[in-house]
Formats: sequence, C-alpha cells, structure tokens
Amino acid sequence: MSDNYKVYAQKMTERRAAARDRSPLRSHLVELLRVVERCESMWALEDRIERSR
Repeated sequence: MSDNYKVYAQKMTERRAAARDRSPLRSHLVELLRVVERCESMWALEDRIERSR
C-alpha cells in the first residue's frame, strides 16, 4: 500500500469525525448532558448539606 493511500485514509477518518462533531444533534446532546451533570452536582451538594445538619 502506498503512503498516499494511508494519508488519504487518515484524512477521511478525520473528516468523518469532524462532520460528526458538527452535527446539530450532537450539539444538542452535549448541551443536554451538561444540564444533567449540573443537576447531579446540585443534588449531590444538597445531599451533603442535608446530611451535615
């Protein structure tokens, strides 16, 4: 296999990954997961406060 083919295959893999990262659904999913993470953090903090009373 030539080096050009290997470079081409690598570039195509990178383009597919970049296109996947730019998709609107992915950005919505990332935003949703951030909200869930914030909520879980707040719940954990509330639990700690309740237990310390």
